Amino acid sequence: MAVLFAFAAVTPAAAQQTFTGKISDSMCGASHLAGAAAGPSTSLGTGPSTSLGTGPSTSLGTGGLTDRQCLHACIKALAKYVLVDQNNQVLPIANQDAMGLPLYAGRPVKLTGEWKGDAILVTKVEAIPAHLHLGHVMTNWRDTPGTRGFLPVAIDEARVAVLHARLAVKGSSLDDIKLHAGHVLNALDPTVEPKGPGAGYGVKKAAAGALQHLDFAARESKTGGATENITTHAAQVSSSLSNVLQWVDQAIAAAQRIRAATDAAEAAGPAADLAALVLRISDEGLQQAQTHMGLIMKAEGLLGAPR
Repeated sequence: MAVLFAFAAVTPAAAQQTFTGKISDSMCGASHLAGAAAGPSTSLGTGPSTSLGTGPSTSLGTGGLTDRQCLHACIKALAKYVLVDQNNQVLPIANQDAMGLPLYAGRPVKLTGEWKGDAILVTKVEAIPAHLHLGHVMTNWRDTPGTRGFLPVAIDEARVAVLHARLAVKGSSLDDIKLHAGHVLNALDPTVEPKGPGAGYGVKKAAAGALQHLDFAARESKTGGATENITTHAAQVSSSLSNVLQWVDQAIAAAQRIRAATDAAEAAGPAADLAALVLRISDEGLQQAQTHMGLIMKAEGLLGAPR
């Protein structure tokens, strides 16, 4: 498996330094594909006693494992964690009990430690910065509802907005239309309307957070901190999220026109505009962003990865 990351040169040093690469195992090294392609009769080791199973025909080469699953199986078979650099050079890790190695198995990481003898003595394991920012977009952030990623929160808030925008269109009285317009405002931006059925975060804040951290991830990619895959799809996600923020502002303006209306007939036009805008926010903006973020996460090996 090719590894397309930026890495610090490995030179003996007593001081702490950083090493960037991908966590693998000493059996597979730079490629988990070799074992999978070899077939069921190929053992993992160099001798007759190093296969994963109890007999000579059992091995990891069944072709159905992900890299992460392969790595964990090799570790159970007494392989060692290693770091693979951009030249597919395998760098041994001295302390196999370093906290974070199982968590980040099969993923690009930044290791902090010392090069001692012929191995890295690890003091810290963490995701590469680009992946941390992708995680903030899709899986976790400190102040969101449930500490989830910005984009899932934006999508959930948009669903609330769509529901109540439709109810506003169907409203039989001015009070009904205004009630649901207020609920839409709450889901879009609770700083404008703090009361309502939304989660209290708002599409606007969540989409802005997703856009900001996607930009951070893309910047890391441009400086060699991640694969080109990020910049390939990031532009499309960024465009979708930028559109969302424009449509949110337009939807807020439409909801405010409803609030200023003096009768149901006057509110009907802005209500129709509001419904169309929030549907665009949900379907054309956020769903498109989610589709392309899914492609990024899959290509980066982050789908289903631990938070």
